[in-house]
Amino acid sequence: MLTFDFTNCCIPEAEFDALRPEVLRAHTVFQQWRKSGDAVFFDLPDLPGLTDGLHQKAKEIAERFDNLVVLGIGGSALGLRCLVQALLSPWHNLLDRKGRKGRPRLFVCDNIDPRTFALLLDHLDFSQTCFHIISKSGRTIETAAQFFIVLKYLQEKIGKSWRDHLVITTDAEGGELRPFVKKEGIASFSLPAKLGGRYSVLSAVGLFPAAVLGMPIDDLLKGARQMTERCAHAELDANAAYRLAAIHALLEKQGKKISVMMPYADGLSLFADWYVQLWAESLGKGGKGTTPVKSLGSTDQHSLLQLYMDGPNDKVTTFLRVEKFHDQKAMTTVRGVSENFSFLEGHDLGTILNVQQRATAQALAKANRPNLTVTLPELNARHMGQLLMVYQIATAFAGALAGSNPFDQPGVELSKKLTREMLTSS
Repeated sequence: MLTFDFTNCCIPEAEFDALRPEVLRAHTVFQQWRKSGDAVFFDLPDLPGLTDGLHQKAKEIAERFDNLVVLGIGGSALGLRCLVQALLSPWHNLLDRKGRKGRPRLFVCDNIDPRTFALLLDHLDFSQTCFHIISKSGRTIETAAQFFIVLKYLQEKIGKSWRDHLVITTDAEGGELRPFVKKEGIASFSLPAKLGGRYSVLSAVGLFPAAVLGMPIDDLLKGARQMTERCAHAELDANAAYRLAAIHALLEKQGKKISVMMPYADGLSLFADWYVQLWAESLGKGGKGTTPVKSLGSTDQHSLLQLYMDGPNDKVTTFLRVEKFHDQKAMTTVRGVSENFSFLEGHDLGTILNVQQRATAQALAKANRPNLTVTLPELNARHMGQLLMVYQIATAFAGALAGSNPFDQPGVELSKKLTREMLTSS
């Protein structure tokens, strides 16, 4: 299991004790959200039919195609990108098919910059490409625009069999895409009625493309299930997710308005991106909320750390670390090169990186800068399932503590409305 070190959070235990009545109230709210389906993400690992047909379709796509292109934005892309970075080789797309273990290359189109998208389409062999379209409502402007372009290309380049190059994940009954799926007989997966995009990584949104790429999705779900079992109770001492939410709530009252997520592993860098969306879109409501910021160790020890250490004391930093790295190369050898680096003798890169993380955490604590550390024993699917689930629970529970709804996003609706109006009138 993941381990959590809250030693440096700079909060007296008496403050947690004083918060316990609010924790009990928020726990009741969270359980009500589970019953209503708003917090359906919590129960995804045990949801009947969650992976029905998924393994077989993933195997079919992997055997048939050299490229998998995912069209989706926000929660429909960030969770998958996070899993890919954590669980696949960072050079996956550069390897030949044997090096990719018979799996396709992956391209995630999570923006509509016309140059980026056009260059990708120009370089794809459409006969060897499957497109996974992800939009629950089917009304996501960016994804719809990309899909209409791809559909035209497929019909022109592939002809009658264009439907075989599409897999669509959308709402089971409603939305704009379901009628098209039924009419054309497109392969598809459904999403639970109240599952929001930023909480959807452990649904077909993330699981299907992950399975196509050979990730052990059953292990992902096993890890997530282990975390729900660990976080089922209202006790702050036993529920790591609730403790995470409580720490942020108490520190926000102390003026800590910025939440820094700082992984010390390249494979977890995009987890920080996923966290930024989850935290910001769920909790930035009604004038409340803290601002999530992505950082990366040890890279940002040489850029942002100066600010974290010596700038405004308005941040709480969460470190992510991996206890055991795989694929370690030879130990550092410095004899005969430079005595000034004799302290590196005998240490591998993973050891050095983790020591840097511990040193940074201690330095921040000595400067009275609150921080906490989450440790993954190894970077694998089970531990990623645990990590994704604990932060989904922590985020939703932080909303319950704050008295806000962590499942809507009213602040972005006006921009969508104005976009539609401007495009309609132009």
